[in-house]
Amino acid sequence: MQGLEALLQNLTNLPLEEADENRALNAAAKVVKEAVIEEAPEDDGTLKKNIKAQRAKDGEAKVHTGSAFHSHLVEFGRSAGSKYALKNGVQQKVTWGSTAPNPFFTRGLESSKDSAVEVMSDEIRKALNL
Repeated sequence: MQGLEALLQNLTNLPLEEADENRALNAAAKVVKEAVIEEAPEDDGTLKKNIKAQRAKDGEAKVHTGSAFHSHLVEFGRSAGSKYALKNGVQQKVTWGSTAPNPFFTRGLESSKDSAVEVMSDEIRKALNL
């Protein structure tokens, strides 16, 4: 993220209000969020609905999967396995199959980097009347 790092380093040198900086970060996070949603696999809708952009705070905006607790299993996959678990007071063997990784979040981030930097730059230019 060469362009983004340079832009963030230069942000500290600009006479930019915190509200304007947060507006730019939020706009960039929205671009990344939309790209990640587009890359997310089709399921019952839980994954796509739970991709969120957290408002900028302390110079940082976050895009995360919210309460889609299984998103890491989709992103990184999992190996097959089994264990004994207590179910209705009886020890039973629970098994699960392997899942291939589907790095949707990584693909969305990588595909949206340049446009996120552009959107952030445009918002900063607007704020500084450039």
